Amino acid sequence: MVIDPLFPTCPIRNILSRICVADTLCLIQTLGKRGWASYEELSSYLPEDALSASLTVLKEDKIVVESGNRYALSNIGKELCPLISMLITWCEKNVSLSIGQSFR
Repeated sequence: MVIDPLFPTCPIRNILSRICVADTLCLIQTLGKRGWASYEELSSYLPEDALSASLTVLKEDKIVVESGNRYALSNIGKELCPLISMLITWCEKNVSLSIGQSFR
């Protein structure tokens, strides 16, 4: 994992500061559902600048692997994916009630 200089000794804050960006969470969830996907396929889910930034972070942290122009979750990414799905479900159940939005 890449260490966030703001939180070098806190593993929870470190990982959350890297992945808790809406587009990054969406990308992890999308790859978890699709398996391998090309950049072009992923760009239909996310704006190009957000996709590029999220892929950079996730590759640096070894959550996403790249082969050619195709991307997939690594083993640790696959381990993280169900946790993110649970977080999204929890948010939809508890947070969206008060703001009237869906996260998917």
